[in-house]
Amino acid sequence: MFSLASLLRQSAASAALVAAAAVAPASAVTIAVGSYANTGIGAEFQSPYDNFVIDGATLIVSLSQSPVEISLGDVSFEVGPNCYSCTLTPSFDALLDITVDGMTRQLDLPYSWSSSGPNDILAFATPVAVLFDFGALGMVTIAVETLDALASPGGIVHGQLNAMASVSPVPEPTSYAMMLAGLGIIGFVAKRRR
Repeated sequence: MFSLASLLRQSAASAALVAAAAVAPASAVTIAVGSYANTGIGAEFQSPYDNFVIDGATLIVSLSQSPVEISLGDVSFEVGPNCYSCTLTPSFDALLDITVDGMTRQLDLPYSWSSSGPNDILAFATPVAVLFDFGALGMVTIAVETLDALASPGGIVHGQLNAMASVSPVPEPTSYAMMLAGLGIIGFVAKRRR
């Protein structure tokens, strides 16, 4: 025969299993980022300058529910002789392949070029986060942080493409079943005692 105390202990054990499933240990994933290059941005004539390059990185990261800052790669912007009368303000999309443990998604990094005379400028919009659904293993999210504008009167300026990466683990269905069974037993005992 079950006592109320033993039922409460079993329910507490079920709740502990669900909590343990929700706070899964950090898992290591391999992240590989593709590269991107665009040459002669904003030029009204053929130019070897105003080049934007992203050199993607490959890294192994231990992810947890708390976001971890990572660098997806290096960015560079090469500026040549300045255009004081340029009127173009073209916009582009840097499409980068991001592969997490063999699953590939595409990151769309919108940016635009402009010239203020002494400086050529690349300005960036914040891209939409990239999600990788690994089913029962959880969901990996990579959210690129706002990238500062790159500006130069000539030469090459460098920067980093930083992101926050995290994993949202999915509890096992058996954990949900145990929790529901424990709550059902508590409800049954409470009703029976009345």
